Amino acid sequence: MSEWKTLLDNEFDLFEPINLAQSLVRIESVSGGSGENAIARFIANYFIDYGIAVEWQEVESNRANLVAEVQGGLGEGPCILFNGHLDTVPVGSGWKYPPLGGEIVNNRLYGRGACDMKGALAAMIYAAKMISLFAPYLYGRLKLLFVVDEEQDNLGIKKWLEVYKKTQEVVDYAVVGEPTGLNISLGHRGVAAYRVEIRGKSCHAAVAERGINAIYLALQVIEAIQRKNALLRAFEDPDLGSPALSVGVIHGGLAPNVVPESCVFEVDVRTVPEFPLGEVNKLLKELIEEVRETSQIPFEYHLVQSIPHLPPAKIPRSLPIVDLLSRSIAEVPGEIPTFSPFPASCEASFFVEANIPTLIFGPGKIEEAHSANEFVSVTEIVAASRICSLLALRVLGGE
Repeated sequence: MSEWKTLLDNEFDLFEPINLAQSLVRIESVSGGSGENAIARFIANYFIDYGIAVEWQEVESNRANLVAEVQGGLGEGPCILFNGHLDTVPVGSGWKYPPLGGEIVNNRLYGRGACDMKGALAAMIYAAKMISLFAPYLYGRLKLLFVVDEEQDNLGIKKWLEVYKKTQEVVDYAVVGEPTGLNISLGHRGVAAYRVEIRGKSCHAAVAERGINAIYLALQVIEAIQRKNALLRAFEDPDLGSPALSVGVIHGGLAPNVVPESCVFEVDVRTVPEFPLGEVNKLLKELIEEVRETSQIPFEYHLVQSIPHLPPAKIPRSLPIVDLLSRSIAEVPGEIPTFSPFPASCEASFFVEANIPTLIFGPGKIEEAHSANEFVSVTEIVAASRICSLLALRVLGGE
């Protein structure tokens, strides 16, 4: 069959992915809480109702991934995997709309996780239903992997990969449904963090000249980091963006009348293949040494990596899956295939590391994720579901 769009349009219900997204938002699923299993059970029941096979993959006590699969009726063929995470960050404060209400106002679905990433989950869930309708005419398999713990330690994806590597199963392509605004992202930058401690000499503030103010020195280092960011644009990757450094935490001092002996700050770092983590480590040391030299103060410092490095991930534009996704986007009215770097990091790097070519694509904008009054465009949810359906039909339909 070649006219997949026409066939899909005849079956596609515009309201069902919206209703699914509302239901998902109304299930609290903060990372590490009981809601992760609650939302997994809701999705499992939906799949079971439509004859889609499901597997409960235990990660740790009372936390489980949901794995589902639609088998093509024509036998062996490629396998495409749709991935999303079940968990959200905490609800937080400052909400105008109920964070678990699933309210739709002016084409926006509001609620914790609406953008990150229950809109994408709904799009993929409904796409699976659509694929199940056409399964007799398809080859291979559509897999769905919805994991726990993405917002914390990535235990869910690590468990799935542990099992995957022990089997003979092969996944040819994956799509991670993070919010890209329906743009195509070929990967993401790596992420890590460093902890820097600057050590001076304390004394009474009345005779401050006898001490070495660690906060003043730390600020000089921080200003050097800020200046260096502009120069890092020389290493920009057209598909991932530029490497970057950002100071997000600072602590120092005991009291106003004491010259601080110590100041500690933490630096978020974003890496690209042309500027890897080793270069970041080297750069931070150089900046600190420059401050020691220019200040002519022989202060001590301690530099340590405080968050493990999630490496950058990137796939070539020449892969067939990229063209198939582009064509699928182009067939949805009002949408134009657009390539755009995904500014955050996500679990695509785990798939790429396992030699599974992976795209990042989903409804919503990353700027709305984790915020009060988080929302996702209802129109984008529907469009994402149609695009995911067309993509899977093309991959499994022999195009």
